Amino acid sequence: MIRRPPRSTHCISSAASDVYKRQCLEDILLALTFFTRIPTHFITKYDRTLMQACWCFPLIGAGIGLAGGAFFYILLVVQIPIAISAVMAICFIVILTGALHEDGLADTADGLGGGNDKKSKIEKMRDSKIGSYGVLAILLITLIKWNAIITLATGKPYEIAILSIICAHSLSRFSIIVIPYFSIPASDEGLARYAGEPETRGVIGGFLLTSFLIFLLLPFDQAILSAVLAILVAGVVGLLANFQIKGYTGDILGAAQQVSEATVLVYLASSSS
Repeated sequence: MIRRPPRSTHCISSAASDVYKRQCLEDILLALTFFTRIPTHFITKYDRTLMQACWCFPLIGAGIGLAGGAFFYILLVVQIPIAISAVMAICFIVILTGALHEDGLADTADGLGGGNDKKSKIEKMRDSKIGSYGVLAILLITLIKWNAIITLATGKPYEIAILSIICAHSLSRFSIIVIPYFSIPASDEGLARYAGEPETRGVIGGFLLTSFLIFLLLPFDQAILSAVLAILVAGVVGLLANFQIKGYTGDILGAAQQVSEATVLVYLASSSS
């Protein structure tokens, strides 16, 4: 009988490395497909849930911020007025993301602001029609972000505004992971139920990736306070949802991202003025 030689440790480790690299790529493509309107679904078949890919949320957020910031910078370089450039940059990001989080903010405002009990609040969130609370929420949060970006770009090197936009988007995408990690879905239907639960190693990976990005792009004190504020604000949104609907929904996560992004931009604008 001829015995087959045992597989070497090198071959086994190489195969494991290939699987890990493929999994990382699939996670990135899955998150990119969800957070943007960039068509990637035809590239691969996803075998993991969205929250299993949570480690790369801040990376996708940074990419979105970089795209929006670069567009903003180009407009400023060709001498488009700052206020108009800021509006156009916000519009560019909304188009890139398909207004995903803005829609969640509006639905959350309508549901938590207008419902009488858990059932009615969730039903209002699922209603495709937008109410007065939703309109006001989008209007106010957009005005806040617009004014913060104008402040960041006025009388300073434009790079400060660009880096702030990148960090705000990265931090806000990481901060939403806090809610599903510590809470439960409020309904048996919808994104929150089917997105899965974030794994501890994924949360740690996202934290390390976010930390690397913000410490690379911001002064130490601003990086620390920006992270604390982003997570704190998202936590408050999660607590409010838990109090009113006993859990979270996909709309709640969208609202948390928008509020966290605006909070970081306001803080950075205030600290750099």
